[in-house]
Amino acid sequence: MTRTGLLFGSFNPIHIGHLAIANYILEYGNLDEIWFVLSPHNPFKESDELIDETHRMAMLKTAIAGESRFKSCDIELTMPRPSYTIDTLDELKIAYPNHRFTLLMGSDNYLSLNRWKDYHRLTNTQNIIVYPRPGSPVAIENGSEALQLLNAPVFDISATLLREALAAGKNIPYLLPHGVFQYISKHNLYRAVTKKD
Repeated sequence: MTRTGLLFGSFNPIHIGHLAIANYILEYGNLDEIWFVLSPHNPFKESDELIDETHRMAMLKTAIAGESRFKSCDIELTMPRPSYTIDTLDELKIAYPNHRFTLLMGSDNYLSLNRWKDYHRLTNTQNIIVYPRPGSPVAIENGSEALQLLNAPVFDISATLLREALAAGKNIPYLLPHGVFQYISKHNLYRAVTKKD
């Protein structure tokens, strides 16, 4: 069984924080690979703040091109919207029976897990690795493989911050993966004033 971590996100845009935490989890979380699952519409976010998923997927593929253990996953683009993690996991387990999936999530999401669809089934049937996020301390007893708190570095960077910087015309290529800032500039993305999360 291939041990596959699933990092869900709008990736609006993908940034160095996403790659850094994925790299850390890959090396310290006992996984073989990580799939970046592009979510077309997170049910907890407004859809009007998202740029087109075609651009977000193109930036994602550009960002992870240099690491063979990182894969992009577009399964949610073909599913009903808004997308729910439990439904996506059900589809992935059918489509990829030789993969053992582990859900990767920040502590901020873990603390609000009781708002997720079928969260009891999710927590009872799914391996989960939780990593720390700024302002969301969480304590988990590390007694099983099913639920782990990984003592990863905290990356205090957000897509909201980057969208606001880009809308203001800031030159921030080092906060984005190689090639992503150039893609954004070429397609004139995020240049209008954007709505805060």
